Amino acid sequence: MNNLTIINARKLAEYILNDSTLLLVSPNRCPYKDHVGALFTDIILQAGVNYNTVVAPRVNYVLRKYPNAFSVIEFCSIIESDGVKNVLKWKHPTKLKRMHDLLMFCMEHRINYSKDLQAYLKKTQNQNSFLQINGVGNKTLDYLLKLLGMETVAVDRHIFSYVEKSGIECKDYHTVKMIVEYAADILDIPRRTIDYSIWTYMSEKPMNKQLVL
Repeated sequence: MNNLTIINARKLAEYILNDSTLLLVSPNRCPYKDHVGALFTDIILQAGVNYNTVVAPRVNYVLRKYPNAFSVIEFCSIIESDGVKNVLKWKHPTKLKRMHDLLMFCMEHRINYSKDLQAYLKKTQNQNSFLQINGVGNKTLDYLLKLLGMETVAVDRHIFSYVEKSGIECKDYHTVKMIVEYAADILDIPRRTIDYSIWTYMSEKPMNKQLVL
């Protein structure tokens, strides 16, 4: 971490301390982190769409319809039986293909349960391999890590906007991620907390009607 990043992290931490409108709230544990079907539905569909109206209903549908989809093998069997379009309630081929690639990646790396995936992603080299899945980027990876309960920040437009609001000009994903994570460390709060608090605050502002993850 270079000096400018450290300076900006301290600047952001000070800004947060003085921002009376930002409430620091700890996120709840993801209720379906151990349900592979719901977890994978969430991470594959979440990019670029309205979460509340598009993603959440489909995640809940998979939870209700396929309560036993706790493993990659079981979820693959369900998709083979019912068809991925019907399982996800989705037609566009890009994300359907992405789901297929994610499942094949897990099969190839002997990842069957969420706990297997969590253990696998604790290693940086494995995270780099995961990022080779077509369409999976840094934000999706960090979002998945958050759902799995790991301490990280998934930089989206809300995080970028708040960092800019604090007077820091930076558009690089990894740099902003380091700034926000180090600011959390300075404030002695969990990184997931600072992520969730900023995201909630910015997504509820009148100018941000669309809840996009």
